[in-house]
Amino acid sequence: MFNRSLPLNALALTASLAIFAPSGAAAQTGAAPAAAAQPVTKAALSSQIDASFKRLDANSDKSLNTAEIEAAQKRQVAEAQGVINQKLEAEFTKLDGNKDGQLSLAEFKAAAPTPKAAPPSELLGQLDKNKDGKVTADEFRAGPLANFDRVDTNRDGTISEAEKTALARQQR
Repeated sequence: MFNRSLPLNALALTASLAIFAPSGAAAQTGAAPAAAAQPVTKAALSSQIDASFKRLDANSDKSLNTAEIEAAQKRQVAEAQGVINQKLEAEFTKLDGNKDGQLSLAEFKAAAPTPKAAPPSELLGQLDKNKDGKVTADEFRAGPLANFDRVDTNRDGTISEAEKTALARQQR
């Protein structure tokens, strides 16, 4: 639901995230949102990175020490936790149908997605290759067997662990 980790390079890239990320990410980093579809120059990016560094360099010694990095991380974690808390509270409010500050099992279940099946005519259209209005056993078997053949790359009639792994990698 929420990304709980902050990237290690977030301190250096806080300003640049506002340029490259969608507007929601700018709000999460505390940076000003970038205008949509604006070109980014290297000079503008360098300027924003320098400004970010200057904000982080609390003692103005032109270097970041462990304490300054830790302080910046704590600020980022606190800001991120604030965003997460706001989202959680908003979700809770949506789920709490009777507004009593508690979630009943019924309210919780009401928010759960309901499975939906495709209309039978749509499935028939996908399976009925000769378009005669009915699905034969051969038509029913054709798709799954074609998928099997696609995965069985060495054509030995067996899907090995290596072929399963290759399929999993393909699907990522």
